[in-house]
Amino acid sequence: MSHDHHACDEFNRRDLMRRALAQSAQHVPVPDALLDEGATKFFDRQMSRKGFLGRSAGLMLGIAAAKAMAPGRLLEEAAAAADPNAPILVTIYLGGGNDGLNTLVPRAGVERSLYEANRTHVGIAPDTLLPVKGRDEFGWNPAATGLQKLFDAGKLAVLTGVDYPNPTMSHFESEHFFRTGTLSNDEKLGWLGRYLDRVGTGNPLEGIAVQWGGDGALVGQRAATCAVHDPGSYGFWSPGVWDGDSMTDTWGHLGTSSAKSPAYKRAVDTARQTYKVKQQLTQLAKEDVDKLPAPPISYPADYQLGEELRTLGRLLGAGLGTRVATLVDSQGYDTHDDQTEMHAHNWGLLSEALVAFQADLEQRGLGKRVVTMIWSEFGRRAEDNDSGGTDHGAGGLMLLMGQRVKGEVLAEGWGLTALDEDGNLPVTIDFRDVYAGILEGHLGTSAKDVLPGYAGTPQQLFAA
Repeated sequence: MSHDHHACDEFNRRDLMRRALAQSAQHVPVPDALLDEGATKFFDRQMSRKGFLGRSAGLMLGIAAAKAMAPGRLLEEAAAAADPNAPILVTIYLGGGNDGLNTLVPRAGVERSLYEANRTHVGIAPDTLLPVKGRDEFGWNPAATGLQKLFDAGKLAVLTGVDYPNPTMSHFESEHFFRTGTLSNDEKLGWLGRYLDRVGTGNPLEGIAVQWGGDGALVGQRAATCAVHDPGSYGFWSPGVWDGDSMTDTWGHLGTSSAKSPAYKRAVDTARQTYKVKQQLTQLAKEDVDKLPAPPISYPADYQLGEELRTLGRLLGAGLGTRVATLVDSQGYDTHDDQTEMHAHNWGLLSEALVAFQADLEQRGLGKRVVTMIWSEFGRRAEDNDSGGTDHGAGGLMLLMGQRVKGEVLAEGWGLTALDEDGNLPVTIDFRDVYAGILEGHLGTSAKDVLPGYAGTPQQLFAA
């Protein structure tokens, strides 16, 4: 069954830019995490050879920070250096702007009446909603059976109205803010990269983007991070070059070149370090991938994020020292039209995969160490449109999953009775307060040392 829909032009441009900028790292575990920095400017200017080489060095900054190891020793050294009790954060990005109002749905009272008045095309009937334990005024999207299971078990926190003050509802800007943990368009470092700068040891597996290409949230000044889509296949990629051995040899030769300018020297140094790490991870692919613990439970079939969560479960189970991991659900949440079927399809698969991942972690003895954050760059408008969809809105939904989270719904001040003058849901929780709560309550570090200029109040998200 086809689930195609038409996302807005801005989201399509954003997605194309992400894919284009990730191509150089698509088959190599390198943190090309600056791909999110300045994405809107990348195609708007002519770049000289010197400028391109300088940028290339920046795109692979994290891999250049990785320590050199003898081939085949990456897994052993990473496991030996790993703190067996260190907390782990996993983040899952729902690209496009998830409709929180059709994920956690008003079920009764004035809010229900306003919901039906605003959602004449995409509204969900109250008798089809799944009950939310202890919160009769809400119901889960009927497709999100996994959310109901997790919440009923006390392993899911639901935060409503999460955004930043005066939200722009721009894909580019909002995603950039959420990834950097700031409200600065000029910020280059990611909030998780700054965290790893504080706690990292140089192990490139401490920060993993389980996806094609890197993640802007992982960009740090010193921390080594990597992109691992499939632990069984690594290789270099370049347009028009299909011979993998030739590509690897060429990259290695670049690393032995003499540097004749500062920009070229940075590129050569980056190539040299990247080549070394590529050689190390090749050994992982050839020799050690079968040694990674197999998942003890089943994940949903034919679902990319499910496969990536399965991969992540194996990597975390191997005890390689991973502190943070990022993933993307690429199903598409920018539902400007034909939303009902698409949104239900997305949440059916996603919620099932979340249940599987949590069970996987618990059976591996990681249930109390790992917290998973599910986020999107914004929510949708309260009123639907004539195309059977919803447009960009404010006050989105964020979820935290894990055995340590407080299993509750935080919805004070959020709802259809509090729409702003533009008809948007209110912003009741600053996303930086959520980050601060995670940093201090789970990761055990100072929020002010990771979030530049932070002066808010951290959310209390975890049980004692």
